[in-house]
Amino acid sequence: MASDDCNDSFPAVGELCWLEVPCNDIARVVSFYTTVLGWESADPASSPSLPGAMDGTDAVHMFKTSKLSGAFVKMSKPEGVATVADAAHPAKAAVLTSFFVPSIEETLKKVEDAGGRVHVPKTAIAGGSMGYFARFIDSEGNLQGIWAAPGK
Repeated sequence: MASDDCNDSFPAVGELCWLEVPCNDIARVVSFYTTVLGWESADPASSPSLPGAMDGTDAVHMFKTSKLSGAFVKMSKPEGVATVADAAHPAKAAVLTSFFVPSIEETLKKVEDAGGRVHVPKTAIAGGSMGYFARFIDSEGNLQGIWAAPGK
């Protein structure tokens, strides 16, 4: 294997390495994802966000998980968050990120308790032999997916 093929400090080529979650309210979105998925992010009240780096953005607030880093990006205008979840047009789709969770039911309860809503309820994949998935709308209107192992 060539030396540039593998480096323990970087993800493998083709693996997800950064995620940006657009939002209109940094405190609200930090609360949502720390509550629902256990992401780590500094308290916006005591740790100021960085200025937005691109047109249409006001601020960037970092987060991390055990294997992924990213940022909540505060958009300059409310319509800057491009929501794609549309129950009236289920044949329309965009790129969807899904996160591993230990329990679909428990996670969907957290979603609702944190101000989000269920978009697709717990659904068996291949009769449950390949696990279960669900989709939710976060506090900012973003569509996200979750997946749990078979039997969960």
